[in-house]
Amino acid sequence: MTSALAPTTRLRVANLLDDCSLGGVTRALGVFEAEALCQIAEASTIVVPPATMVAPRIAADVIITHFPPNWRRLALLASLKLRNPKARIIHVEHSYTRAWEAIHVASKSRFRAMLWLAMRLVDQIVCVSHAQAEWLQEAAGISADRITVIHPHAENPGLADLPLPEPGERLQIGAYGRFCEQKGFDILIAAFRKGWFPDCDLVLGGFGEDKMKLRALAGNCPAIRFTGKVDDVATFLQACDVVAVPSRWEAYGMVANEAREAGRPILVAPVDGLIEQAAGAGEVVDFTDGESIEAALGALWPANLRELARQARASVRNCHEVRLMQWSALLRSAPAKSQSEKRPAVMRTAPH
Repeated sequence: MTSALAPTTRLRVANLLDDCSLGGVTRALGVFEAEALCQIAEASTIVVPPATMVAPRIAADVIITHFPPNWRRLALLASLKLRNPKARIIHVEHSYTRAWEAIHVASKSRFRAMLWLAMRLVDQIVCVSHAQAEWLQEAAGISADRITVIHPHAENPGLADLPLPEPGERLQIGAYGRFCEQKGFDILIAAFRKGWFPDCDLVLGGFGEDKMKLRALAGNCPAIRFTGKVDDVATFLQACDVVAVPSRWEAYGMVANEAREAGRPILVAPVDGLIEQAAGAGEVVDFTDGESIEAALGALWPANLRELARQARASVRNCHEVRLMQWSALLRSAPAKSQSEKRPAVMRTAPH
C-alpha cells in the first residue's frame, strides 16, 4: 500500500541560487536530502548568475528561488514564469528584513515598490522568521495566506549530545560567524574593551573581510581570544557557556539556533528573527549599552544559567523533523492565491 505522504510520482523541485558560497543558504538546502523529503521530491540545484535577466527553461514541477529580488531581477522573475508556465514558483526570502531596510535603504518607497512587484511574480513566499514575515506583509502589501514561515536548519552532529555548561569563575562567551559588517562583532569587541562584560572572556571564531579590523579593535585585551575559522561547531561550542549574537540585521540567525541545540543560552541583538529565538532561551541585549548588558548577565549568571541552558535545548527539540513536515506540506499543497491584495498607498508615489 502506498503511503499518503509518499506519492508514486515524485515532484521535481529545482532550487535556484545566484551564489553557492552563501553558507547559511546552501547549508539549509540540505533539508531536501532528508529521506522524508526524498520520498516526495527529487531536488536539484541550479546556479543563475546575478546578471541573468532571461530565465532558463527548467524541467520542474516546483521552482524555488533563493536570491533576493532587485530591480534587475524583476525581468528574471517575470521570464521564469513565462518560460515555465506549468511550474509553481516559491520564493524563499533569506536576506531582506526590517533592520536591513533601516540600514541600507535610502528611498523606502522605491524599495518597497520593487518588493511589491517581485512578490506578485511568484506563487508563494517562505519567510525564515515570524518577524520577517510581519515586516514583509507590511513592506510589500502581501496577505498572510501567501506566506509560510519555515525556520532554516542545518544538521550539526554532536550539538544535542554536548554536556550543559558548567561555568567557572569567568563566564566564557562565544561568538562566531563571518567577519563582516552584518555580524556586529566590532560592537561586541568594543563592549568588552569598555569593561561591560566583567568576569567574562570572549571566544571569537570566524573569518572574513573584517579579520584585520577586528583584531586591531581587540588590541591586546586579555579577555578576547580569536580561534580562527570554525570547522567543527560542536567543538567550538563545547568551550562556551553562552553564545552572543550581536548582528546588525539577521533574518533568522543560524548561530542562535545552533547554540540552543548545544544547550547554550543566547544573548542576541534586538533585531529581526533573533528576538523570537531568545524567548525562554536567553536574553535580548543592546550591545551598545552597558546597563542592558549588565541586566542580561545578571539574569542568566550564575544562578539561572543551567536552567536556561536546559530551556535553550528544549526550545529546538525535534526542530529538524518539524521543518521536514513543513516543507513536505508546502510542496504538496496547492498555491495560495489571493484576489484581494491591493497595492498599498505608499506605492502610488513610488518613482517609475
